[in-house]
Amino acid sequence: MQGLEGRKDLKGYAGRLLMVDLSRRTVSVSLLDRADLRKYVGGRGLAAKLFYDLAEPGADPLGPRNPLIFLTGPLTGTPTPGAGKFIVVTKSPLTGAWLESYSSGALAWQLKQAGFDGLVVTGAADRPVYLVIRDGRGEIRDASAVWGSDCFETEDRIRQLEGDSELAVSCIGPAGENLVPFACITSDRWRQAGRGGTGTVMGSKRLKAVCAHGTLGIEVDDPAGLFRLLADRVAAARENPRIQRRQGVGTSGTMLVTNSVGLLPVRNFKETSSEKAKGTLDADGMRGAVIHARGCYSCIAPCGTVTTFELDGRTAYLEGPEYETLGLLGSNLEIYDLPTVIKANDLCDRLGLDTISTGNVIGFAMECAEKGLLPPAAFPAGFPRFGDGEAALALISDIAWRRRGAGELLALGTREMARAVGGEAERFAMQVKGLELPAYDPRATLGGALAYAVAPRGGCHRRSSPVHTLVQGQDWQTPEGKAQVVKGLFDSRGAQHCLVICDFIGRGVPVTLGHYAAFLTAVTGEPWDEAELVRVTERTETLIRLINGREGFGRKDDTLPWRLLNEPVPSGPAAGCRVTAADLDIMLSDYYALRGWDEDGVPTAETIRELRIP
Repeated sequence: MQGLEGRKDLKGYAGRLLMVDLSRRTVSVSLLDRADLRKYVGGRGLAAKLFYDLAEPGADPLGPRNPLIFLTGPLTGTPTPGAGKFIVVTKSPLTGAWLESYSSGALAWQLKQAGFDGLVVTGAADRPVYLVIRDGRGEIRDASAVWGSDCFETEDRIRQLEGDSELAVSCIGPAGENLVPFACITSDRWRQAGRGGTGTVMGSKRLKAVCAHGTLGIEVDDPAGLFRLLADRVAAARENPRIQRRQGVGTSGTMLVTNSVGLLPVRNFKETSSEKAKGTLDADGMRGAVIHARGCYSCIAPCGTVTTFELDGRTAYLEGPEYETLGLLGSNLEIYDLPTVIKANDLCDRLGLDTISTGNVIGFAMECAEKGLLPPAAFPAGFPRFGDGEAALALISDIAWRRRGAGELLALGTREMARAVGGEAERFAMQVKGLELPAYDPRATLGGALAYAVAPRGGCHRRSSPVHTLVQGQDWQTPEGKAQVVKGLFDSRGAQHCLVICDFIGRGVPVTLGHYAAFLTAVTGEPWDEAELVRVTERTETLIRLINGREGFGRKDDTLPWRLLNEPVPSGPAAGCRVTAADLDIMLSDYYALRGWDEDGVPTAETIRELRIP
């Protein structure tokens, strides 16, 4: 199947999508509409438009009618800072809502070099398959030789089968095959589209991997201008002390902040700070384990750290742990032994599990057991207690393989597990819309609480994390003004996610939206400015709200866990802080008004017309 026809009028974009129907075993090419690219740019925006058009409301997330969309952006594959990521969009099997998940990895730029801005997968294969994409072509291959393998083994084996050491491989592990609803997609061993069950949807389609290798190149309108802009930002990054500090310890430095201000999850989010985490899990604790820094493609501010540990009598390596993993599989479980947390991280990576959700469900199980809501007989591998690293490691394997009673129960995810356990369990199930919370307790920052409540995919820090709302310098225990700050952060990061740009660089160097508008202009040859990129975000955010609305989501779902609304932080820097239902109501109404949505959170007809949706 040849797919290089058309779209010679576009720069930066390939102008093509690969359309894969696994039920019919067909592969075809669809040309992108130039008007859609102007309205939605790419990435999150274009994915929302495609999903709105293709997805059937009410469809089973694990059914053949749920589309799985991989997209790059117009800057992907160019030297633009942070342009080495891709986005995966589908309907979440964990929440039943809109799902977007991001990953770095070679798939992003190899897919673009192969002549495609992305691919859309529909249907379901009748036996395990993987997809190989090369210069204008896509082929469905038999995956029986790798089905059942972990993510690392799958990458290596597929490259051997294809005879191509440079092949980009994004795959699922046993967790995705076994339809654990928080399974992820793994790329280059240590990069995950982690949240909400993207790997689960791949497993439901019996799609073991998506692979790409391209040699076609990417045409840029103004290469000289692009490199001038790049040189300026590279110089800024080299002079930035924050970037220099992060290269030594990665994102573990975030724990120094969250622990000091009372945002760190401890003991299933019961506490928000820990003396034991100091010098063990934070940047000071990580320094001795870090070998070197590692960055993504086109990164000018590497934040990855490679660590080493002993595994089965040999020296093994891991990129990480990232802050989220240190928080959720560390302090949240009261495990302060860094080698144990690293092993837990490695196990999740190999089996294809989201470390955020995994840390949450284990912490939830530990509290359930502590409160007597689960009997010891439910845990053949050992009764889970806070601080028990061996029990946590055993539970990770049980979850991925869905074996034994504990694994099957925890594999439901926190919300469904709470419903199964019953009693008071739902009071300390730390999730929003079914998606487990990341490693920030928002009781000390009402803006962070609002961000969790209104995030369309559920408990999510990608748009506006509690840390970044807290540092705005306001009184964060009053609701006034929080909606404006949260919307501003959502709009800025949302634009980056339409471009499919790493937002770490935007916060650290900084590379502002104004800079990215200039990069976009140099690449595409079309004039862009910051205001237009924000408008794209506003359009995208409202379109996603419409998508969730037709699935039955509304104001009632823009809420927080019972613990956050009813239990003040018991001690530490944030002692006494909590989010009240009244404060949340004020912030929700303010946020809806700023978005042009009514009091129920439904976009008004005027807003839809003004934003030219869809």
